[in-house]
Amino acid sequence: MMNSKVVEKMKELDISYERIVNSWKELIEIESYTHDRESVQRVCNYIENRFKKMGLKTRVHKYEQAGPMLIAEYGKGKAEDGIIIAGHMDTVFNLGFIKDYPFRVTDGKVYGPGVLDMKGGINLVFYILELLIALDYQKPIKIIIAGDEEHGHPNSDQGKRILEESRGYKLAFNMETGLIDGSITVERKGRIACEVITHGKNAHAGANLNDGINAIQEMAHKIIKITELNKKYERATFSVGTIKGGTYPNTVPDHAEIEVDIRYLDVELKDLIEADMKAIAENCVVEGATGETIFNPSFPPFSSKLNLKAFDFVNSISEENGLGTLQSASIGGSSDASFISMAGVPCLCSMGVRGEWNHTNREYALVSSTTERILLITDAILKAEDIKSFL
Repeated sequence: MMNSKVVEKMKELDISYERIVNSWKELIEIESYTHDRESVQRVCNYIENRFKKMGLKTRVHKYEQAGPMLIAEYGKGKAEDGIIIAGHMDTVFNLGFIKDYPFRVTDGKVYGPGVLDMKGGINLVFYILELLIALDYQKPIKIIIAGDEEHGHPNSDQGKRILEESRGYKLAFNMETGLIDGSITVERKGRIACEVITHGKNAHAGANLNDGINAIQEMAHKIIKITELNKKYERATFSVGTIKGGTYPNTVPDHAEIEVDIRYLDVELKDLIEADMKAIAENCVVEGATGETIFNPSFPPFSSKLNLKAFDFVNSISEENGLGTLQSASIGGSSDASFISMAGVPCLCSMGVRGEWNHTNREYALVSSTTERILLITDAILKAEDIKSFL
């Protein structure tokens, strides 16, 4: 049976589509491109002010080459009784994108840069908190909002901070992009971003071919070997996504480089994968060629091992409230839920508004999913008080 206490309080507080869409619009119209620190700071200011007005204590960590990180806290008591609500406030959309693709609502769908990924999820947090405060909820809630998630925290320690801030808490909800079918993500692949570079010696291809050492030829051998790793690993994938090399058609190239996207499901595979990539890079076929690897900041796997009891619990809450039976999902895209999981905290991801086509000009979210998720998460937080541990 639907939690009438929560539903009645939603009506009393006028948590309606109109209110939700209005604040959603305000968030979207503060553009926050992931590579523009100042724009992310502006949306951070807006979110922080909303939290302060509700009585939350806030902290902001600032970075020279990344958007800020916002921490907000409510309630009192031990972390082991507390809830983490996480997300990010940066988007992939460059400044000015909104001029061509403005915020709009059409046939129950909301469009605009970041409506789904993931300002729609951030917007829900305002109303979940409003409800919990009105219902006199007293247990600790910590909100963690990153400012550089979309490009993987390469210029900040935000991944590490998420892990440290989450440690010891009972349960976490990551308000990432909700899946269109309503499934809840309990597992995500980790990601290793790897560059492989080969070095040779340039020479005129017509007059002095044999004096050159062809870096592109060497790279061709390496691409085949990297692709063959897909056969070696059942729970990892390897994809060569970009390639660059050479200067002119009549010059033997002395340089080539590729970018490799590696996804893996088990944290213990990381060292093995990196060792294989280094071996491929350093062992050359073309005489005189050399190779090297560069591993860029990446996301660890988000393992389902800690999350299944929490999923069953939230699924029961969904069924009780007439929101249907939820399905669990394992997906390839990475998120900051990985760092929460590394802290040993059960975490459910894709808890934001439902929609499709994030990172494109077709990105949209369903208005109807807003109140569904507000009810589901609020009721789950209230009833989690009765669960000692989700491990």
